[in-house]
Amino acid sequence: MRFAPFALAAWLVACGGAAGRDSQRGVASPADEADPAFSAYAATHGIRTLNGGGEPTEVFADGLRLERVDKERPVKLDGVLGEWPAMTKTTVTVRGANPKIGMSVGLMVDDAKLYVGADVSDPGFVAGRDHVSLILAVPEPGGAHTVYNLALYAGKPGESEGSVRFGRRGQVPGAKIVEAPSGSGYSLEASVPWSALPQAHITLVGIRGVAQYVTNDSVVATGPGDGAHPLDMPWVPSEPELAMIEQLLAPKGLAKIPPEAEIIADLTGDGVRERVAVFDHYLTICGTSFLGGNAFFYRDLVGELVKVEVRDVTGRGKEDVIARRRASMGDGTREYLEVLSVLDENQEPRVTFAHEIGVRQSDRRVDDAVRLGHGTIEVSVKPPTGWDVATYSEPTATDVAPILLPWGAVRSETWRWDGSRFARSHEVFQKEQRPPGDVAGRPADSEDPSVPPRPPEPPTPKVARGGALAGDLLAVYRRDRGIGSDLRPKVDLQVQVAGDEQPERVLLIGRDIVVLGPGFKGGSAYSYATLAPFEDASDIKDLSARDLTGDGKADLIVRGVRHPGGARPPVDSEILLVYQVDDAGGITRVFGIETAREQGAKRVQGLVQFIPSAGAKTFDVVAAPGRATGWTRKTYPWPQEPPGGSADLEPLLLPWGGVKSVRYSWNGSQFVPGAE
Repeated sequence: MRFAPFALAAWLVACGGAAGRDSQRGVASPADEADPAFSAYAATHGIRTLNGGGEPTEVFADGLRLERVDKERPVKLDGVLGEWPAMTKTTVTVRGANPKIGMSVGLMVDDAKLYVGADVSDPGFVAGRDHVSLILAVPEPGGAHTVYNLALYAGKPGESEGSVRFGRRGQVPGAKIVEAPSGSGYSLEASVPWSALPQAHITLVGIRGVAQYVTNDSVVATGPGDGAHPLDMPWVPSEPELAMIEQLLAPKGLAKIPPEAEIIADLTGDGVRERVAVFDHYLTICGTSFLGGNAFFYRDLVGELVKVEVRDVTGRGKEDVIARRRASMGDGTREYLEVLSVLDENQEPRVTFAHEIGVRQSDRRVDDAVRLGHGTIEVSVKPPTGWDVATYSEPTATDVAPILLPWGAVRSETWRWDGSRFARSHEVFQKEQRPPGDVAGRPADSEDPSVPPRPPEPPTPKVARGGALAGDLLAVYRRDRGIGSDLRPKVDLQVQVAGDEQPERVLLIGRDIVVLGPGFKGGSAYSYATLAPFEDASDIKDLSARDLTGDGKADLIVRGVRHPGGARPPVDSEILLVYQVDDAGGITRVFGIETAREQGAKRVQGLVQFIPSAGAKTFDVVAAPGRATGWTRKTYPWPQEPPGGSADLEPLLLPWGGVKSVRYSWNGSQFVPGAE
């Protein structure tokens, strides 16, 4: 989701998105004090206004920022600062204590140069000695920093020329500086080509820095730290980072908190680096060539971060983000591994792999081993601790690939990159080691007759990628519905859903579920059902197939987002629907439930799991309260609806709603709530 210029289940649940930033500019006049628009701008930009006893209002930024040059007001490089946005004042005394010495300074950038503007108060200015020092620490992959120390020496008109140097060393090639008299000091403008600051040009995110004014006996600065201690210097955000501060970090009280993890990497493959940072439980990505260079992406991890790293997992020659997170579920926790890939620099990143890899409860645990290759991911079982086949009864994840269990049928599985995501390509099954007459269902590696057999899982027909099954009927469907061949299916599966043992072809085209095949309706007709709960095809996030009802034929599980009207701000309601296809070709909804609700930055996420029923012939749907962000019992504007009370959807269970959990069981025609 990209807002302004992610949910489906545990790993995509809380939505993220990208946001843009509108670069407004201007220096305040007294009239601005009564201007609500300016006041809002000042508040969101970390700007404080100071009234000077009838003097014109001065506006200062809260810290150094790398503002983008306004094309309507380019830097003239004449020493006069009329076109500059709000500047940052020196507030830290590094050495000496001369109250007459001070400076306000600003930074701007365009595709070719870094610009520095400064207004200096120094009645005893000595040209060639007193100067402005700009220290920038640019992060590199691996955690190191490249430090640039620019010394800007103003000249005296008619006496000496100014210069821009690398500290006390030689002049910066291509740099220019112009000064002008200003009050009891002077103002200056300088430009530095990116060729002199190559690491900054390709990594204009995550930069830390300070500006200092240096005289013979005094040094004042915009913040603490120096080049020898880069992490002690304040963050100098660029345009996409300013958008992130204004629209995500500041509203959530995270603007002054350092990230829990921070990585610099080229995710788009264009040679310009992005910054991956985790603030509290929000994973963020931003960069100056990513999403247009003025926006950012974020998603709620819905839990705590375990580890984040980058490497080329997909084999595309571009780095992907690998995140491990841990989330509470009941009285235990679940751990997940996810791969987030930037497939296009102008599109949001996509989660291309998500797998549950750990289940823990007190001192009991089950973990999977994961090997990340180059275009492949292998997941395999590990020995459990404290659990065995008889005592393990935890719910099975359905929103991500579930954990492989040591007593399950599959010992390992390989996932292979198919160009857009990782798809399961190979499974290795547990070896059969049962003595003659042994009970079917015992763990393959167990020969202990005291271990009771594991109940067989409900059979689910094989699911394959779509193909040419009854392609002529698909053409008929398109003709009948007026749908051109340019609208490609979002989902295309081969799986048995009705009739004989031949698989059907199940497609999601626009808002339609389409079923056809040589054994379906005599091979001469198709069926379709329009997913009316969704306003637009883009609101439908996923369609999958699994036998929930125990008849050996797959049911269809749809996940997506509804947008109920009447609320301001608008509300996003995430829902899960189950459809069944009968032998006559009818496509009927047999279950529906709301799984999450979001309004702006506020969100309630419920937990919904499919678990085997008592007889292990069908699945039950178990719903439980999850987590609320931004809402409390007092501020949430809707009541807890009773389960079973609506013909439309089963309700989202609220953390404060008084309903611990609800178990929905198959009664032959639909899923109905019972005691849990």
